[in-house]
Amino acid sequence: MRKWPVWSKAALIVLLLVVVGVALPHRPVTEAQGGGSISYGSKVLGRISADLPEVMYSFNGTAGDLIQVQVRNWVGTLDPQVTLLAPDGQTIAESTRSPFAIESQNAALALFLPQTGVYTLLVSAENGTNGQFMLTLQGRGPVIVTPLLYNQGLDVVVPLNPQPQYFSFETADCPTVFTVTNLSEGQPFTFPFMVKVRNPQGGLIALLYGGDAVEDRLVLPARSGRYEVEVSSEDPQQQGVIHLLLTCADQAPGCVGTGATGAAGAGVAGACPPCFSEDFGGELCDAFDVTATHEGDSTFSFAWPAVEGADWYIFSIVDAWGALLLDSPVILEGETSHLYALQPADFGRGPFTAHVQAGTEAGGLLCTDETQFSFEGPLPECSITVGVDIVPTEERMAVVGWTPAPGAAAYTIHLYAVDSGGGLIGIRVFIVPGDANSYHLTTFPGDYSQFRVEVRAYSQATGGGAFGDLPQGYLCGGSADFGFGPDRSQL
Repeated sequence: MRKWPVWSKAALIVLLLVVVGVALPHRPVTEAQGGGSISYGSKVLGRISADLPEVMYSFNGTAGDLIQVQVRNWVGTLDPQVTLLAPDGQTIAESTRSPFAIESQNAALALFLPQTGVYTLLVSAENGTNGQFMLTLQGRGPVIVTPLLYNQGLDVVVPLNPQPQYFSFETADCPTVFTVTNLSEGQPFTFPFMVKVRNPQGGLIALLYGGDAVEDRLVLPARSGRYEVEVSSEDPQQQGVIHLLLTCADQAPGCVGTGATGAAGAGVAGACPPCFSEDFGGELCDAFDVTATHEGDSTFSFAWPAVEGADWYIFSIVDAWGALLLDSPVILEGETSHLYALQPADFGRGPFTAHVQAGTEAGGLLCTDETQFSFEGPLPECSITVGVDIVPTEERMAVVGWTPAPGAAAYTIHLYAVDSGGGLIGIRVFIVPGDANSYHLTTFPGDYSQFRVEVRAYSQATGGGAFGDLPQGYLCGGSADFGFGPDRSQL
């Protein structure tokens, strides 16, 4: 069965946290050299140079949307990087050089959006490169899915000119095997189905094609979250049937032999190799131990020994309930340490578990380990009182002021609109120096009359985010609600 990239037919070890892109339909290309507002379906050209090292694009997103972003080198030697910022200004996804990448000069990410609001894409270059790039943004709202249950196989009929069919499953408290079997007769199996599997964050972790083998298997970690499966056909002029089966690893059926012909399970010939293995690396991994050290405030450092032959390490953190901290996954190429600062909103979700996986570019998972850690505070004593004054002589202008926070090197100002149901919609995030105590606000969408502003203090002015230009070391924060009436006065 052809795969992308080429994996062993005996086992496909899924790299849970890899974020990759997929092929996107052709659309007209527009010029957007200096950034600006884009929308789902946009394909724009931009340029990175010494005078313009970073280009920013914004788009409106809805909670639950699946977005797919791809940045390709177009002209020059550009080695692109793309970062996604949430409506509150926090970094929630970064492109990486994943083992799935077809071209080294492509940057891609995919994500299920966590909230509704205005998102920001920052495109930059690595290694001092420059040139022209093409950025593509695709978005998809929530879809109707059929749940897959453990040990209950499901035949999926794929007709001519099919629309995608969606399925989903939650991994249980066991290593999980997801098996896709081609039931169509042929020489050897003529139906070229296509199956995409996405991890809980929306990243494409497997793209399976039918046509020349009986089955494929994915091995997924226990309690690793909800996965989405999309079934369609590579050739819309052919139809066929495939079988989907979800089991714990110790209950998975035996493999189909390499000499099989006809439908799955018929005419088995030759020995069947192991379908999967829970033993990664053997003696190679005996000394692979991850350690955590509290560096101060909410920052922790993590370290592990180098693994012979490893090209990358996947780092991630889950909370006490097994839920992923969305800003934690990262692929580190050749590095054996990592710094991570817990966000204030996550302090109460501990104890936490940090996971590190070592693997190769060929797709093999060599070693894996985890370590538990807790944030035991308290935070430095700090409080901020926030007030808002409406400017009566101007159209929708307000001045936000706040009391100074001891030790603050920078503040972030988060502006939200309040919808009719009381929900918050992120509008903009501003960064001001630590000696400031007021800021003029003029960015107020006309569709809303009620707003909230939050001011957050940080001990370090830079060092966070994809480009190291965001404050870090959270100290404390405060907020205030305000609104505009017909007479432009505060309600």
